[in-house]
Amino acid sequence: RPRAMGAAPVCQSCGRPALGPDATGEESASLRDAADVPEGETPPEKRRAGQAVASDARRWVLPPGGRLTVMMFGMTGAGKSSLGNLMADAPVFEAADDTASVTNLDSVMRYEAPTGSLVVLDTIGLGDTEIDQDKVVASIRDVALSAPRGIDVLLFVMRHARITDDAIARLIYVTEYLWGKECLLNLYIVVTHASRFVVRPDEAEAWIERQAEMNWRFRHIYGLVGNNPNRFIFVDNPDPQSEEPNIEGRQAASRDALMKVLALHPRDVVPPFTHAMMKSAATKTEQEIRELEVRTKEENDLGREDSSEDPKEEVGRADADVSGPKRHKKAAKTPKAQQTEVDKTVANLREKRAQARRRREEAEQALRKKLEEVKASAEFQEEAASSAREATMRFAKTYETLAEPGKTPQGGTVNPVAACKRMVGGLTQAFGRRLRSSTASTSSKQESPYVEPAPSAQPMDDVQSLQDMDIHVDNILATLRKTLKGSCRECFERYSGAAATLSPIGFQLFLAEVDPPIKGVSAGHLWRRGDKNCDGQLDFKEFQALFGGPSSSSHGSKKAPSGSDRT
Repeated sequence: RPRAMGAAPVCQSCGRPALGPDATGEESASLRDAADVPEGETPPEKRRAGQAVASDARRWVLPPGGRLTVMMFGMTGAGKSSLGNLMADAPVFEAADDTASVTNLDSVMRYEAPTGSLVVLDTIGLGDTEIDQDKVVASIRDVALSAPRGIDVLLFVMRHARITDDAIARLIYVTEYLWGKECLLNLYIVVTHASRFVVRPDEAEAWIERQAEMNWRFRHIYGLVGNNPNRFIFVDNPDPQSEEPNIEGRQAASRDALMKVLALHPRDVVPPFTHAMMKSAATKTEQEIRELEVRTKEENDLGREDSSEDPKEEVGRADADVSGPKRHKKAAKTPKAQQTEVDKTVANLREKRAQARRRREEAEQALRKKLEEVKASAEFQEEAASSAREATMRFAKTYETLAEPGKTPQGGTVNPVAACKRMVGGLTQAFGRRLRSSTASTSSKQESPYVEPAPSAQPMDDVQSLQDMDIHVDNILATLRKTLKGSCRECFERYSGAAATLSPIGFQLFLAEVDPPIKGVSAGHLWRRGDKNCDGQLDFKEFQALFGGPSSSSHGSKKAPSGSDRT
């Protein structure tokens, strides 16, 4: 049966953690030699300890225990299940899956890698063709319970096919009203069934630019990720049973492209987005979450029982490190005595690991129990209903008063107003009378359709539109350029040290020392504006373009990274 929320997937026959995307036995970043680094990537000594890097030219690994939380959403049929399986490197999101690897809630499916490196959420309720308010309430509740610490990466999944008005309306509602515009910092676009572009990045970028020029729907999507083609991920979705050619190779190339983006996601400067419901769930389970974090760290420090490294090898290395006078003080031991001592040490280490695992599992059980209590509470259910209702009312007030748009000569639409109006009708059936009475008293229908709110400079927490975000970031940059202590080169070298690039942590240190300090979402927006190729680092050219030149808004400006830099 589907396991309870928060538990790591386990084998039903033996109770041990199941195989996952990171249980590959590949060496970690700290063990890799600089000579093995793929061309164009930063050597391990220039990255922070434990940061995810490529273990070879084709494989990307997330650090154990990092719990990068990824949430997928998109219309039904876009390929979310296949994408989830690609990340898990196993068929865990199959519709008929009856294993212990996925938690199947009312509206969210949750997978956690056995090493604790990755958590994947599939918001199945938001993708239904017919969406109603009950599904929205269930989704906002279950996501909050599945990720009380927030979402690191948000993936909008779309097919390499015609984009419908209804899909754009759903995207607008979810990103700008339900979750809020802060989630756009964490947003990437995944284009499925795109075998041609997986291995042809130059053609993929040209296709993105062409679509943005020709299609208002695609242009809206492009704007949500700052018009940056490097925040698009192309994957192939061949059916393993279809007998199509080179299925394994196509899946491997797709997984490399996807895992590279996850590995290079700048968690140190782009904060996870946390909706009010997530914060409420975190507050209600704070004690249990902290206990689980402590027990997980304890287990990771000892090395998990399912680690690919043999405890005897660890003991052997520790014994080899003992040298010099200290070694000569001990009487020589017979091979049998030495083996007995090694066996005792190995047994002791294994017992400590087993105890740590049991304590971690007990902490997980306590958290699951607490989360179930929170989910069942009338107070939390009302919070979720109120939050979803407020988002829907704001959505309705924006679009119910807008005039219907005209048509193109070919009979097509020119903006999402009509689709948003249809979506409002489906969402407001449960409380339509009260909502319609409130919107009817605001104003009559506007003659000019689809008008964004007027831009204004204001704190990031109060940003109301994408234009507002750009103006806010432009204002920060204008101030920073006037107050830099020294030249761009001096500032860059002060925080990058001997490295050729500036890491997210170095960037945070730089922003922390300006007056006033810049942090949180504002720091994330600055990073997104600067890291054009999304490689998780700022080189000097990017730093200079950000702080040394005239402001250039991220929305509406074209990015032209080299083909080798795109994902």
